[in-house]
Amino acid sequence: MSENFGYIDIILLAIMAGFILLRLRSTLGKGADNMPMKARFTQSQNNEEFVKTTLQDEPKQDESKFNEKTFIKGAEAAYEMIINAFANGDRKTLKPLLTKELFKSFDDVIKERSDKKITSQMTFIGIKETRVLDIDINGSVHNVKTKFVSEIVNCIKNEKGEVIEGDPEQIKLVTDVWVFKKDLKSSDPTWYLTELSSEEETKH
Repeated sequence: MSENFGYIDIILLAIMAGFILLRLRSTLGKGADNMPMKARFTQSQNNEEFVKTTLQDEPKQDESKFNEKTFIKGAEAAYEMIINAFANGDRKTLKPLLTKELFKSFDDVIKERSDKKITSQMTFIGIKETRVLDIDINGSVHNVKTKFVSEIVNCIKNEKGEVIEGDPEQIKLVTDVWVFKKDLKSSDPTWYLTELSSEEETKH
């Protein structure tokens, strides 16, 4: 396993999760049922619900210009979708959202879990804060560094169902800094996740 894979493994295992549904259902809100969402977001299209309830009431956005408010809505949808898909080993959802290099790293971790018969269980409780930290612009290409603070319950189990990492009853406060990239002049509507880092702390 390469050094890069080890780094990604440490980061991504920190956001994998497990949960006890009945005890947490009243708290989890949008995370408990893993409702399907669109696998990509754009300046004018974040997910089906946002398109139906918001964009119909707003003037059409100029997609050649960066709109932070709309970006954040889409980034939050993508964030939840990516961590859920990774925990579930859902490559089909992950692939359209990641650069080729990052998808390979995710895929390597998923394969590693499968080979070792490790099961990741997770619930995404919700996002407490989303903030754009920096925008690096090179021509029409935008690299947007985005901070997410979320609450997650996580654990990893071995093939016997024994918890080997994490706590299925402990809420973790996770801070992620992700970088999304898009050429605003491109016909490709996807903001691709290119970089990520993560840290977590126990919520008392």
